[in-house]
Amino acid sequence: MEIVIVAFLLLIFFMIEIVFFKLILKRGLHYSLTFSKFEAFEGEDMFVDEEIYNKKPFPVPWVKADIHSSKWLEFAGASSSVVDERRFVTSGFVLKAYQKTKRRWHMKCTKRGVFDIDNATVTCGDILGLITESKAVPVNKRLVVYPGTVKIDEMFFSTKDILGDAVVKRFILDDPFIVKGIRGYVPGDAINRINWKATAKTGGLMVNENDFTTKVGITVLMNVQSDYEEFDFVKSKDVIELAIKVSSTILNRGYQQAVPIRFGSNACTYDDETSMIITESGSGQEHMKHMLYKLAQVRMKNIRDFAIYLSMLESQIRDTQVYMVTAYMCDEIADEARRLSVLDNTVKILVLDTKDDGGNQYPGLDIFYMRRTPWKTEGELPQ
Repeated sequence: MEIVIVAFLLLIFFMIEIVFFKLILKRGLHYSLTFSKFEAFEGEDMFVDEEIYNKKPFPVPWVKADIHSSKWLEFAGASSSVVDERRFVTSGFVLKAYQKTKRRWHMKCTKRGVFDIDNATVTCGDILGLITESKAVPVNKRLVVYPGTVKIDEMFFSTKDILGDAVVKRFILDDPFIVKGIRGYVPGDAINRINWKATAKTGGLMVNENDFTTKVGITVLMNVQSDYEEFDFVKSKDVIELAIKVSSTILNRGYQQAVPIRFGSNACTYDDETSMIITESGSGQEHMKHMLYKLAQVRMKNIRDFAIYLSMLESQIRDTQVYMVTAYMCDEIADEARRLSVLDNTVKILVLDTKDDGGNQYPGLDIFYMRRTPWKTEGELPQ
């Protein structure tokens, strides 16, 4: 009889415990997630802060929060699992009444892109583990990771560099300015034009006076196809990621020299999956950020063959320095490059195929081929 009474009392206790926690577990439970910053560069470290608040007079025995992120965002020391392109980061909490708990994750941005964390899943349970309650908590956070850069002049060589046994130093990226003299500083002159040596000699601020070269601005045209017979989605994504870094490097050089820059590609972006990319020409920090955002947004998918894309742009590109970044060369690309050259453009082609040194297959074109030896990483771009 005593055993029956004890069993009955335990049953009553379990039922009360289940009903009680069923009613109060999720109530007053608030979860939030924030980034230490919303813009970063490839390879950069940052922090992610989680905060959970039990805003009620009853404890929550255990809480589990699952962050739904990208596999390219690595959380140091976290218990995580990767499924396809997604990473699930799990953290556990025990909350007393009215307790607020914060947790900081160290995160590394391993790849460029635009990453959205739309929600997290918060799961809580009772003392005995008899019930669990889950809810999706909106997070709505976006992180833009800009592409890195490379030591571009160490990365490529040109068949024009070698004349007999002599090696001639040539630069892929020309300086768009020619200094013709020095004059006194006037309000509005850029700080980077100050000639400090002349300033020290004269005792007053002196700046370099420049003549522009004949070509106005820089246009970078990137081929998102990693192979000549590639249609739709990219096969060799690592090659195109390198092409994006090369494009970022060229655009950054133009930005630093304060010349107009623009970017185009036969790829689409995640914001617009039906259109190819061609931006307006412009200069300044905001325009450079726009270029970086486009590069971060590039999707590994081509809309048109690169040669067709180039033919569509002929009427829009005049009197500029054109840099074509492509994983391969072919007769069609060479023909389009020659047409652009006729339209008062200076065209340089950067080929990422290390198996082909080009030889004299495409005479009359200024082509640079990627070296077979490793290149160096240049690091982050200035914000």
